[in-house]
Amino acid sequence: MREYQPRRPAGRVENYTTAFLWSAGLVLFMGLVALWASFGYLAALLGAGVIRLAIGLLPRAD
Repeated sequence: MREYQPRRPAGRVENYTTAFLWSAGLVLFMGLVALWASFGYLAALLGAGVIRLAIGLLPRAD
């Protein structure tokens, strides 16, 4: 059994926001290209429009 160790206060952590946004953008781009290759330009355009509308419905963090 492990011995009890007192909790230390949480310290600073690295900011991975930029890395997440780049990888999410790359996955989105690859998905739209795969959609385009499979079903054509119109399907990719409609998919991008649906994604844009969905993002527009998210609440803003002002």
